[in-house]
Amino acid sequence: MFKNDLMTTETNWSHEYSKQRKDRMQDAIDDYLNDDRVSARQTYEEMLFGIDDVINHHKKGMERAVELKSLMLGHREIDFIQE
Repeated sequence: MFKNDLMTTETNWSHEYSKQRKDRMQDAIDDYLNDDRVSARQTYEEMLFGIDDVINHHKKGMERAVELKSLMLGHREIDFIQE
């Protein structure tokens, strides 16, 4: 496979993924708006909850990474070995 063919394939895949992602979001919006039992307020609050969930997930990962980096840089308790 030539480099141009690979780039074209990557571009096509990226475009297709973007389209599918947009379609999934549209499906979710349609699901909420076509359900008479769900208010606009509930839709709004559940969207905010989803965004907050992503924020909290990444925040926890970041905190673990920062802690590991701190340990790697030597910021940790010292265990003295008794002989």
